[in-house]
Amino acid sequence: MQVRTLSSNDKDHLLQALNHAFADYIVPFQLTAEQLQSKIKNEDIHLPWSVGAFDNDKLIAFMLYGVRENDGNKTVYNGGTGVLPAYRGKGLVGQMSAFMKPFFQENNVQQVVLEVIEGNDAAIRAYEKDGFTINRKLLCFSGEIQVKSTDNTATIQTINEFSWPTLQSFWDITPSWQNMPASIEHMHLHILGAFVQDQLIGYVFFSPLTRRIHQFAVAPLFRRKGIASRLFAEINRLVAGEKVQVNNVDEASFESKLFLEKLGLTNTIDQFEMITGL
Repeated sequence: MQVRTLSSNDKDHLLQALNHAFADYIVPFQLTAEQLQSKIKNEDIHLPWSVGAFDNDKLIAFMLYGVRENDGNKTVYNGGTGVLPAYRGKGLVGQMSAFMKPFFQENNVQQVVLEVIEGNDAAIRAYEKDGFTINRKLLCFSGEIQVKSTDNTATIQTINEFSWPTLQSFWDITPSWQNMPASIEHMHLHILGAFVQDQLIGYVFFSPLTRRIHQFAVAPLFRRKGIASRLFAEINRLVAGEKVQVNNVDEASFESKLFLEKLGLTNTIDQFEMITGL
């Protein structure tokens, strides 16, 4: 068996291994080649910073890492860890993690971030043993939007240009890796803004294709006035009443949780964001 970093030449093997490894996951999923490429791009996954375990050239386990730098501080994100069923229980995750630690330290990485589904106790224990601690709980919602009434205070318009500092001034919480500005800038998303007298007071980023809502926020002074309901009512119109998803809502945002539940969305699954320093 060999443990080594990955390269672009491993993409086909990675797709096969990923789909095999996650076929029996708590939340099973399969990716196409195009979807894997989008994941790599959107999450800033660097294959030379990712690792795989090979058995006679067969990729049997992998850890994918995204890399971002902010104010000189490098953070890496575990965008997926998988082991083929026949090779589980052999300590491959620990071996791959140990292989990458010196590499991260040499490249001045300050911290590693990952997400793990609540209830996956074996994985949580393994990560804790590896030095990770739970940073926060992230809630995932899905369902059909049920907007009972909307306020006419604001005008809803499509946004083509925006300022991140303005949008961030509406935040109470920091988005998870997949919903951060760096990820959103890679995506082709529809952006709706709520305006009062030409002043932007709320917004939402969503994908009409996947029906996934990536970010939404309302300026503090304009909350509890039906602004977010107006935005979601427009999304519901654009997706023709089909189910939508809102992933990784920080549990600390109690207002967001209540709002989504009031819209008729169901909290389907939760994740823990875990962090370790280097």
